[in-house]
Amino acid sequence: MTMGKLPFELSICGLDELDDELESFAPTHVVSILDPGEDDHDPLIFPESMRVLSLRFYDFHAMGGLVGKALARQGRSENPSIDHADAILAFGREIPKGSRVLCHCWAGVSRSTAAAFLLACLHLTPDDAMELVMTLRPGAVPNRLIVRFADRILGAGGKMVSASDDHRRGVGSRSIRSIKR
Repeated sequence: MTMGKLPFELSICGLDELDDELESFAPTHVVSILDPGEDDHDPLIFPESMRVLSLRFYDFHAMGGLVGKALARQGRSENPSIDHADAILAFGREIPKGSRVLCHCWAGVSRSTAAAFLLACLHLTPDDAMELVMTLRPGAVPNRLIVRFADRILGAGGKMVSASDDHRRGVGSRSIRSIKR
């Protein structure tokens, strides 16, 4: 598989790496994803020179099951939504050629890698986009709901979900093999 080239540079990090990444990577654009209320008392303030998309939602991969039912009983509505996926894609469509884009979330594993995957899918095939995300962040496990919503928005016919799920199965089998050794 040949990886295509994005018209911008892309980086992914967690919150604990954010200061270093802001300094070393010097992004022009940032997708910042945290839990709702995470920075209410001490908000992240990015330099005015950066264009920032700030989203707040929990890192849930499915709305059903035990966790989804418990959250529904609690009336929690800050779950990944099609609006979040649409906002990431709209932000991505406005990124000029030659920009430097940083996607971050709390751990740099799920929400930020999903955002980076969506941005890359605007320019690459889903398989190439996933390969790029894995190169940038080897422990990536893109948020499945965000990927599924974007797949629907872009009319990808399940190709984005398949690329992410294929990767997820590969990560799982590698983890199991390493435990058995």
